[in-house]
Amino acid sequence: MFRKTILSATFAAILVTGCSTLTNEQTATLDRDAEITRIVNKIDNVGYEQVQVSPGLDEFLNGLSSYVEQQRNVALEYRTIADEHGEVATFLAANHGKTAEELQAEALKFDQGAKSDDEKFANKLTAYTKASEKISEENANLASALTIQGARLGIYVTQYGTQITKILALNSIKGMFSDNEDDGVLDPAEAVIRAQEQVSLLDEINGLITADQEVAESLTKLQKNLDART
Repeated sequence: MFRKTILSATFAAILVTGCSTLTNEQTATLDRDAEITRIVNKIDNVGYEQVQVSPGLDEFLNGLSSYVEQQRNVALEYRTIADEHGEVATFLAANHGKTAEELQAEALKFDQGAKSDDEKFANKLTAYTKASEKISEENANLASALTIQGARLGIYVTQYGTQITKILALNSIKGMFSDNEDDGVLDPAEAVIRAQEQVSLLDEINGLITADQEVAESLTKLQKNLDART
């Protein structure tokens, strides 16, 4: 059942500013476990149940909801990998946005505490990369899908813009709907608001994973270049 409790005035900001992104500093200090838990909890709160709104909207809405459920599970898989490869995940987060030379210096610094080859960063990175291959592929697919889903959603936001504005304005005065007001029935504008938040949460998942994968790929390429010179 759709949760009308999400229809608060805070969604006005989403409709105006679009999806959020993390700065390098925010990415470096982020608690991966806590952040993924927060996103998954928001996904569960917004919901991904199938709905019947109108023939013109249902295919898009329910296709998006199925995708949200799938990516929710991807986020949980990624959290497990980040936990199992904690040192690498922390390193990737802390060094997001650094140059190749800076990454190399940080990797060498990491290796100063290694007592064996298995403890060296290159080997730990290889293990992390292998474990996250599936996640990387699914996240790349998500990036492509976000472009398509966002474009389609933009059409509906424009189409139902007047109704959406009225809903958000009403909720800014009355506050959130209470549970006993939830009749489980969606009108098109409410459904579009829900879809907007779903896309925003998908963007958060994608941005979080992409930030780490970009650093991992840079380090892997750097290591290959160093190996080629020796």
